[in-house]
Amino acid sequence: MKNQNGWTIWTLLLTVAVLLAVVLLVMKLTPHYLDNYKLESALEHVSTDSRVANMTRREILREIKNKLYIDYGDELINLDESLVIEKRRGGMTLSLDYEVVVPLVSNISALLDFNNSADVVY
Repeated sequence: MKNQNGWTIWTLLLTVAVLLAVVLLVMKLTPHYLDNYKLESALEHVSTDSRVANMTRREILREIKNKLYIDYGDELINLDESLVIEKRRGGMTLSLDYEVVVPLVSNISALLDFNNSADVVY
């Protein structure tokens, strides 16, 4: 007796279900990673500005918000809460740490934790 080889309908359905789950994840999570890229580039833009050494926290926030406004990302997160400025000898570190909860299906959600930082050297 010869065994048949090949895919059954159940194998095909399982493969399609896994592929659909992966596509769903990519479609739901990609926009948040693109938004994080906007925030990261705004931090880098401000950290390379030669005037940042003499700026106050409010002025640094305004510069970041202006850069994000240009990139259509000015309402992504609350910068007042998320921006941490650590001053040290010879420079400072600008950090943005925040979390995003992305609803996937029904009551299943994904938690994305982003930690961005940029060093400023005087």
